Amino acid sequence: MKAKRAIKIGVDLAMTALFLCQMGYHMMDNRAHEWLGIALCLLFILHHALNGEWHRALFRGKYSAQRLLLTAVDILLVLSMAAVIVSSVMVSRHAFSFLGLHLRGLGRQLHRPATMWAFVLVGLHLGLHWSMVLNAVRKKTKRKAGKAAAAALYVLLVLAVGFGAYQFVHRGLWMELFRLREFAFLDYGETLPYFLLSYMAILALWTAGSYYLSKLLKNRKKSVKSA
Repeated sequence: MKAKRAIKIGVDLAMTALFLCQMGYHMMDNRAHEWLGIALCLLFILHHALNGEWHRALFRGKYSAQRLLLTAVDILLVLSMAAVIVSSVMVSRHAFSFLGLHLRGLGRQLHRPATMWAFVLVGLHLGLHWSMVLNAVRKKTKRKAGKAAAAALYVLLVLAVGFGAYQFVHRGLWMELFRLREFAFLDYGETLPYFLLSYMAILALWTAGSYYLSKLLKNRKKSVKSA
């Protein structure tokens, strides 16, 4: 069981890292972008194979507000990744060029918003499972962090979320979600570390948002029960 859990964690970390790298497609060779994208999609399929209990439990038990939120995010993430996979095949110049689809124009229109929605939903998905990560860390350390360390981490989180919100708006990524612009405006002069830091902060923005929303729903449920 421990081995399976370790594999799950490894797959999730690899997926997150690959997704961050894929967002910087303009900084890499197109052939590398395609093959890394295939690796990401295979890891996504493996992730679902390793979490088969989620599929089996979909029609079991009651749905609280928190479970509804989690299920909605997960289903939307599956749909957005399906759109990413289909559009990737359509725009492929190397890995799937042998298919001769000639659908790159339509594929580009679908690929950009699908990718951005998937990226946002990955952040929301991480946030809804973040309590599991925190609990695992606490078990490993066998003690809660001191007040000073907790305060420092909270300040760091606020800074990351603020920077992520700025980057999301500054880069016009919100427009990508709704196809409000025809072309992506990319800064080819920025360094890779700054790019990755920016997108990690954007991911933190959505992760923190869904984590605290989940906590709010939990607390509301407790208050209703105690009333």
